Order: sequence, then C-alpha cells, then structure tokens
Amino acid sequence: MGRVAQPFRAAFIATCFFATIAAAQSAVDAQLHKEALPSEIPSSVATLLAPGGARAKVGAVVLDFWWVKALPLAGGSGEASWNAVEEGSLVGAVRLSADFRDIRGRILKQGPYTLRFGVQPDNGDHLGTSPFREFLLLLPAALDTDPAPRGHQGSIDISKLAVGGSHPAVWSIDPPSTTDAVLAPHTTELGHRAVLMEVPVVRDGKPAGTLRFGVVLVGRIDA
Repeated sequence: MGRVAQPFRAAFIATCFFATIAAAQSAVDAQLHKEALPSEIPSSVATLLAPGGARAKVGAVVLDFWWVKALPLAGGSGEASWNAVEEGSLVGAVRLSADFRDIRGRILKQGPYTLRFGVQPDNGDHLGTSPFREFLLLLPAALDTDPAPRGHQGSIDISKLAVGGSHPAVWSIDPPSTTDAVLAPHTTELGHRAVLMEVPVVRDGKPAGTLRFGVVLVGRIDA
C-alpha cells in the first residue's frame, strides 16, 4: 500500500473535475520496446537498467521507459511496497520524443531523464494535492551520474533543474500497488490517466517479487 495523503481540501473537488475532462481528451497506449538506452545516460547508471522496457504514447509524444534490473527493499521488510524503498532510489529512466508535461503542468524538454523515487512531505504544504504521497522525480540524465540513493533533498535539488523552478519535476505514482495487467491503461480516482508498470525487487540481495504500480502521464495537480 502507499502513503495516503490526508485530508483533501474542499477546493480539490474542482481540480478533480477539470482533471477528468483533460484526461478524457488524451488517450494513453503502452507496449514493450527493445530500444537501446540513450547515450546521454551515464554508464554508471546505465549498468543498473534492464535492456528494453515500456513504451507509452500520449497523443503524438512517445515516452520510452527503462526500469532498474532490481529495486532494493529495506532488509527485514515484509511485502513488496514503496514503504520499503529508500527515498531517492534509482527506479529507471525515460526518454521523451518531444516536450511533455509533469504532473504540475510544467514543460519537460525533449530528451532523457532518470527516474528516482520521491515522497511528498507530510507537512501540510501540499495538503489535498494527491491521494498518495509517492512520486517519480525526473532528473536530467546527464546530471545524474551517481546511481546510489540520493535521499529526499539530493534528488529534489537536481530534479528542479529539469523544469527550472522551485519545485522538482514529478509524475504521480497512482496506484502505488495493483494486481492489474502490466502496461494496461488506468484511470485514477481523480480522473488522471496512468500506465501500469512493474519492476523486480530484491531484499537482502535476494529476489523478492515485483512491484507493480501506475505512472500518471495525463492529468494535473496544483501544489
């Protein structure tokens, strides 16, 4: 299960309404691909990524994803969940065929980005913006040279450079856990459109199953 952000503000109802309209206007399709990793991804990071991956198409934009060969879980943790993943962990990479937007509507330039796990702070500053606190942070691939977990602030500082603002570039993870088919389209409770992805996980160096989750590609939240 994911970390649920509580509670929602009343004004959030309007956000959901407009997000539903926007999502309905943009279909999301996904399939597997066998593309090589972008050359801009540093070799230190590329060695942890599995060959091939998932290709999502949103309108005319193609998003090629590569996921890590194995995402480490905390030792002694129970079921495979984001609660057992260290914040700032490398989760994968993505290449945008054209300019695209993050969950806050900021422009992401065409090109490759690494994807790291992030958690929305539980401090009231982002109250009511999303039902879950898990996110993928996008970092300019050429600047993310160390594959080790960067922690909360370390990931955010580099992710901000992707959009040139005071907030990091993020996509919501929604749902954080699911048993539905991988690559299937998914409509969230907010009316956002997501694609279901999956990464292998390891615990104490041993295979521990997979973590299946949604990446929101169509929809917007204000925070």
